[in-house]
Amino acid sequence: MLDMMPKKLHRVVAYLEMFTWTFLIVGMILKYSGVTEAVVPVAGGIHGFGFLCFIFITALVWINNRWPVGIGIVGLVVSVIPWAALPFAIWADRKGLLEGGWRFHNRDEKPQGLFDNVLAQVVRHPVRSILIVLVIVIIVFSILLYLGPPVDVESAIEGQAN
Repeated sequence: MLDMMPKKLHRVVAYLEMFTWTFLIVGMILKYSGVTEAVVPVAGGIHGFGFLCFIFITALVWINNRWPVGIGIVGLVVSVIPWAALPFAIWADRKGLLEGGWRFHNRDEKPQGLFDNVLAQVVRHPVRSILIVLVIVIIVFSILLYLGPPVDVESAIEGQAN
């Protein structure tokens, strides 16, 4: 995973997030137009994966490239706006915010602080890190599935009709 430079990896997950948004929105159109409800659960899960990948990689690149806090926050916020991740990635690339390789690849570099330590672990031990992140994602995803959707859209629509 981290053999890919930050620029390329960030662009790949931005495309992934964009495509999963499209899949989810198409599923929602099919559901609310009465065609089928079968696509939304699958599309929702896939989009959740794409969303979490974009958030994770954006946070890593933010730490790695030492973005200002405002840019890092914008990088995370765009993930909740349909199709905004890719324009952000293109903008960040044009501004030079994605340049360079991964810090801490060289074991002589010493991380300073919590975020640098996390980045160093991910860069130096990518397989272990991917497995840990995967377990965390599975736990979070399971909790979210248990809690259900944040809003019961059908009830909200019926409530407005009455």
